[in-house]
Amino acid sequence: MKTSFIIAILASSISLSACKKDKKTNSTTEEENHPTAIITITSPLENDTIQGNFTVTGTIDGTENLHGYQVTVTNTLNDSIIYQNEVHDHLADFTINQAVSQTYTTFTPLKLEVLVALDHDGNTAVKTVHFVVH
Repeated sequence: MKTSFIIAILASSISLSACKKDKKTNSTTEEENHPTAIITITSPLENDTIQGNFTVTGTIDGTENLHGYQVTVTNTLNDSIIYQNEVHDHLADFTINQAVSQTYTTFTPLKLEVLVALDHDGNTAVKTVHFVVH
């Protein structure tokens, strides 16, 4: 009787640990079902101080075809958007080169956000850079 009881306990613990491994494998597979992207901003850089107009430059490197990106520049003092442009295209890699005009004559903190649409399911990647213009 003791032997069958011990075998039953061992069988139960083996099957429970097998279930945990399957769940972990399934969640990892779900996370990898959409493309990923590396966003590199080459200008402006974090904490730059820029006088006058500027150009947002960089690259987006995807693991598969992406579904576009959006560049937004915001005044962080009042959260007003001073520039926004969206590119909707189905490519794996993008080059960012967008000229931004600004009229600030005093030092004004801005935030640049590049938001990449990884797929049509709403998965995104974001890169943020803070800088100052005058």
